[in-house]
Amino acid sequence: MMPPDVIITAGRIAAAVGKFVSQRFRYQGIKVNHIHILNPRDSASNYDLLLLPEHDQKSGSNIISYSGSIHPFDSLWFNRNLGAQPGQDIQSAIVIGNPPKDYFKQQLAADLKKIRRLNNNGSLMVCGSPRLPTYHLVPIKALLRKDDCFWFGDEDGANPYRRILCHAQHIFVTADSINMMNECAASKVPVTLLATSWIKSPKHKRFIHALGHRWSDFETITKPVSRAPYALSQIVNDVKFQKLLNSPNSSNSG
Repeated sequence: MMPPDVIITAGRIAAAVGKFVSQRFRYQGIKVNHIHILNPRDSASNYDLLLLPEHDQKSGSNIISYSGSIHPFDSLWFNRNLGAQPGQDIQSAIVIGNPPKDYFKQQLAADLKKIRRLNNNGSLMVCGSPRLPTYHLVPIKALLRKDDCFWFGDEDGANPYRRILCHAQHIFVTADSINMMNECAASKVPVTLLATSWIKSPKHKRFIHALGHRWSDFETITKPVSRAPYALSQIVNDVKFQKLLNSPNSSNSG
């Protein structure tokens, strides 16, 4: 087996696999750099480089902190896709992850009324995350009108999520998913968070606070001056990443 240039893993299970593989090569006298994404919940010294979101509040000589989450929606992606579907503008889009069930019972109906008022009572586009349990679909659909569009699974056609990022004029997203919030914040349009009262995790709250300038509330809709910071650019331009990338063993020459 030829040694790879680098091992990249993400998540705790993959971290263990990556450590095992890199250790096998080490026994053969071959150094293979191991980069791990997200907190592996063990010692940072087990990795050549750890890529952790800023809201984890971890630091170290082999740790790179980045804003939000890693996703593919950078400015180049938006420039390529904004003109790809002319005439596809969406006035208001609602992206629903998997907030606690009490949100659906206590707040969703009131939020939809506010969104319709802001949308001049026009139709809405609703997109559910694959993580959204099916038992929430009946109460959600009961609040929608015939002229609203929705997607909750493949049976509803093509997933409109990427079209929403490109063409919605205002995005409303439930705050349970850091990744969804960060992807929506990469757009150029106002983003309003839903279900924030149900966020209890201090780490989760730190992320929301860090991008506080990017969120619009229902009363004050502000057009963003700039997109949220792009994680991959922060990582690639970090001196620690460049040092590892240019180290002799990154090409197995050492």
